[in-house]
Amino acid sequence: MRHLLPFATFMIAGALLAGCTTYTFPDGSRETLWGVPTEDETKTREERQADHLKYRVPGEMPE
Repeated sequence: MRHLLPFATFMIAGALLAGCTTYTFPDGSRETLWGVPTEDETKTREERQADHLKYRVPGEMPE
């Protein structure tokens, strides 16, 4: 029973953060918003599935 409170707190915090997206801007500032990044709606489902994850370095412009 003593370990229930920390576990419940951890689970609630994880659930709240699961729907967030953090954007990092070139000046180093960050902004966390509810939701996930938007998808390109002009692509077909097959094209979206074929795309790989794109990693980028904060502060560098993507190609």
